[in-house]
Amino acid sequence: MRRSLLLAVLGSCLATSRARADSDWLTTVFPERGHDFGVVARGSQVRHSFPVVNRTNFDIRIADKRTKCGCTDVRIGATVIPPGTQTTVEATLNTTNFQGFKASGLTLILDRPAFVEVDLNLTCFIRGDIVMNPGQLDFGSVRRSAKLPSTALTLTYAGGRSDWEIVQMKTQTPKVKAQAREQSRTADGQIHWLITATLQPSITDGYFRDEITLVTNDTPPQTIPISVVAHVQGGVSVSPSILNLGRVRPGETIVKANVVHVRSAAPFALTKLTASRPELEPVEPRPGSLTDHTLNLTLKAPETPGPYHAIVTIETDLKQETPVQLKIFATVAPTP
Repeated sequence: MRRSLLLAVLGSCLATSRARADSDWLTTVFPERGHDFGVVARGSQVRHSFPVVNRTNFDIRIADKRTKCGCTDVRIGATVIPPGTQTTVEATLNTTNFQGFKASGLTLILDRPAFVEVDLNLTCFIRGDIVMNPGQLDFGSVRRSAKLPSTALTLTYAGGRSDWEIVQMKTQTPKVKAQAREQSRTADGQIHWLITATLQPSITDGYFRDEITLVTNDTPPQTIPISVVAHVQGGVSVSPSILNLGRVRPGETIVKANVVHVRSAAPFALTKLTASRPELEPVEPRPGSLTDHTLNLTLKAPETPGPYHAIVTIETDLKQETPVQLKIFATVAPTP
């Protein structure tokens, strides 16, 4: 009897310890598990990026996801997150069919380093007297150049105040400029505004997102977010842009030949390959002007175990093209 009771107590203690360890692990990997958008316009598509930070010594793998509402769309930056790296889970909430308080979100299913489900929650309050069409400022795919395009949406106010207006606009970065102009007022009291956004030449290649915040003269003043998204394409691309070498032994030499491609529509020459870590050596096997260059990479793993990260910066002779980057990840671990 005493033995059974002792085993039960030990089992309970182990379960409590394991649950506490799981909780600590999730807290470090998912520092943010909820976001409130505040007050938003009906029809808007508001988005938020949840960070996933791997502070463990093992790969984290996102095996699947579930959304809590058909109004929620999810974009996962990377499904495998090596130790010492991070990614984002971007959730977009479409408010078209709702008014008032709205809760949604998603559930991530991880299967490494352990099976666990993680809830990421979203909330907002949707104003019925302000309608946005379309729901975001989406540039789609654009080529980076000295002059980039503009896009616009219409915001309609029908709240009954004849003097209602937008008094201020803010952006998160200087890479987009925004403007608001009143367009018209109808006999039934609707006020129409045109919101225009223009990308700036300083924008970099890749997936771009920003947010415009409108400040109104409501009492008290209220803010309304507008998402800005674009996929900016440069003339030079590197594929893959992320290379995970997995687990390597201390001092081991890893050679990757003809795995990485640097491409452009027009022939070009690689002028400089720079590695951020001395253990990594990038080599171009065929110099000259080509539309598709391949790289050979040699890594002499450091003797110290732990996460290994390096960046190869690739420069070309194409004018007005910024350097592209190849990210290298590995985990240095002794042979068990």
